Amino acid sequence: MQVNRRSFLKTGLCALGTMGILGRGMPAWSSGPAIKGREASHYEVLPDGRLHCLLCPKGCTRSDGERCCCGVREARDGKFITLSYGLPCVLAIDPVEKCPLFHFRLPGPGFSIATAGCNLACDYCQNWQFSQKPPEETNNFEMSPEEVIKKALEYKASAVSFFYTEPIVYFEFMRDIARLAKKAGLATVMVTAGYINPGPLQELFPLIDAFVVGLKGYNDGFYKKTIGGTLEPVLNTLQAVAKAGKHLEIVTLLVPTLNDNMEDIKSEAGWIVKTIGTDVPLHFTRFNPQFRLKTLPPTPVAVLDRARTIALQAGIKFVYTGNIPGHEGNHTFCPSCKKILIERLGFQVLKNVLQNGACPYCQARIPGRW
Repeated sequence: MQVNRRSFLKTGLCALGTMGILGRGMPAWSSGPAIKGREASHYEVLPDGRLHCLLCPKGCTRSDGERCCCGVREARDGKFITLSYGLPCVLAIDPVEKCPLFHFRLPGPGFSIATAGCNLACDYCQNWQFSQKPPEETNNFEMSPEEVIKKALEYKASAVSFFYTEPIVYFEFMRDIARLAKKAGLATVMVTAGYINPGPLQELFPLIDAFVVGLKGYNDGFYKKTIGGTLEPVLNTLQAVAKAGKHLEIVTLLVPTLNDNMEDIKSEAGWIVKTIGTDVPLHFTRFNPQFRLKTLPPTPVAVLDRARTIALQAGIKFVYTGNIPGHEGNHTFCPSCKKILIERLGFQVLKNVLQNGACPYCQARIPGRW
């Protein structure tokens, strides 16, 4: 498909400006301190009456009136209440390449949805205006799961993408939407940091078709200092997703001086090859100064190039570089004959010569959903 400069600019502006799609009968905005909420799942009541959250590895223990670190689960009258259910603060129409999903083609775009809150606190969060706020401090749409599916179909989406903020913290809302999406014939995509306990994750496997997992870095000290979590639970999530046979792509955003150590990148690539396999796409993306790290420079292109080379040399067949439109790392190359199979400019697919999921030049099979 040929794309001229004008249509590319239009696509790029839409990609950057779709934090809320308005018009065509969108529900009203809602914000304010009085959020009723509904009972959450995955928690237990301790002998002393406090509540223990079992959703993520942080395992928050809270007394009545207190919230978990995610900002959206609150102890009330002996129950954990989720405050984000039915209150998305982000709605958008996006190509799945933006997630990024490069080996999961769909006939149409994804209907992206997110709520406030996060169970991590990345110093460089790109969407901190939503993820690092409780639902009382964001402008929210009031939408039931049924209304989300209706709106996705109205916009002719091919998937519902749980994107922009961490979907783990609105687990119940995501689960109910995903169940209806499956019935409506829509694919489901979860873009996540993977900081979730095994039980809730297993519950999602029948409902989510594709996982994009952010492996923030291969260094536990970096996770503790910059991310507000630990590395091991994320590695466990990656292994579980791969074992379940779900489509998986991994993203590592490289932040100058913090997680761009080439030895760590070599270790990450080696772990992926040994534990997950060589077919999983790996995306190294460029950092842009955000949130608490505005004094750092953008990631040098040379650093991304070096990381990509290391991963390819380790044996990963499909390694991409993101946030650098026009870079050769945007394209899909055949691992056998090295020819370009899918050419991209940013999130736009310019050309795709795959034939039934295979290279037309050497017939090598290219893993993915085509």
